[in-house]
Amino acid sequence: MSHPFAMAQFQTDFEGRSIIDMVLTNAFVSDMNISEMKLAVTKFSAFDEQGNEHNLAFFLEDTTLDIQGLHKGLFLRSRSVSTLNPGRYKSLRFYIKETKSTFKYHDRKEESAQGFEYLDFQIKNGLLINGDQAPEAILRFDFVPVKSKGFSDTVGKFFRRPRHMAGKLAHSFGH
Repeated sequence: MSHPFAMAQFQTDFEGRSIIDMVLTNAFVSDMNISEMKLAVTKFSAFDEQGNEHNLAFFLEDTTLDIQGLHKGLFLRSRSVSTLNPGRYKSLRFYIKETKSTFKYHDRKEESAQGFEYLDFQIKNGLLINGDQAPEAILRFDFVPVKSKGFSDTVGKFFRRPRHMAGKLAHSFGH
């Protein structure tokens, strides 16, 4: 099992058990240049190397996950992953309510996740559960970074003067 963002000695809990730290990828998400997701999750499961599905959690109420990529330095924590039986796992699946889920692309455009009942994420380097892991796992998503508007546009907006003042109090001072 790899520890993508820290040396192995720092990837332990207070009892010395190793923390599961996964990087999750999805080819469709990368190809579509998706940078963020809001997913209304109904179920969460894992797939082992033989392709068997193992249910991890069911969500009865509306549970919305705001998922952002590695480029933001944010991640999700899960206590469900550590409940898996010992073995090797290759992917995680999020079952979603497509009408309440959205994708945000690298150009900041947003779109409903219509047509998707679930999303599968491959676990980079796989996942080995041997029973001595910490009860909490870290899930990091490898998404495309948001496209920058450019340094010159940002600096230009800072120094630009307003061209037109509007509103009730505009031009009323000094009379």
